[in-house]
Amino acid sequence: MSPLAFFLTVAAPDPNSENVTNGFSVINAVFQADPVVKLTLAILILFSICAWTVILLKFFQLKRAKRSSRKFYDIFQNSHSLEELLTQKVPQEGNPLYAVFSVGLGDILKEKQVKAKNPAHQSRLNLESVRQKIQMSVTQEARKLEQLAPFLATTASTAPFIGLFGTVWGILASFTLIAQGGGGFEVVGPKISEALVATAVGLATAIPAVMAYNYFVTRIKHRSTELNNFAEDLTQRIQQEYF
Repeated sequence: MSPLAFFLTVAAPDPNSENVTNGFSVINAVFQADPVVKLTLAILILFSICAWTVILLKFFQLKRAKRSSRKFYDIFQNSHSLEELLTQKVPQEGNPLYAVFSVGLGDILKEKQVKAKNPAHQSRLNLESVRQKIQMSVTQEARKLEQLAPFLATTASTAPFIGLFGTVWGILASFTLIAQGGGGFEVVGPKISEALVATAVGLATAIPAVMAYNYFVTRIKHRSTELNNFAEDLTQRIQQEYF
């Protein structure tokens, strides 16, 4: 259950309260709202559930990437050779640095195997081609870290306006009821309150999304910087050991 759905649940009135019928509650407002307002609320709740799912996924993804990358980099710095890393137990799953390392060393190891089988083999592999593959891998890993984060920005920017649309629609319906002789403010007042719930839900959806997005953007920049620095270190090691 998302925090927004939890909020709507805890806001339900106490069945034993004497003011359940006459008092205002969020749950009553939701069920008594105009159909368009209800649809708006349903969309916002869906956005909220998806946003919190993304928040949790990104949090654990970036946490795992940070932990595994730092552990691997420590092993990388203390290793005597790059091929020595292949014999050590290093964190691989969710590790962007290891993915770049595998790409950078992959073609070199293949060339060594071919050379071992055929000593007359003339290798066309050069440092520049290896450097290009490493940079391509860095870009690919950075994109993986950025996946789903734009959805949080979309939610943060659109949810308040979706909620505002529901509110405006509900207020228009209320004034239309007045114009048709449907009663005074004591009749349409609760309906306006029901419409305002849409704005509140829109803000409750957007605020966590924008906070999480800003947090993840900062963490992704840190991981991207680590990737670029590692790419330079790896290229230098490859040059020293193989070229």
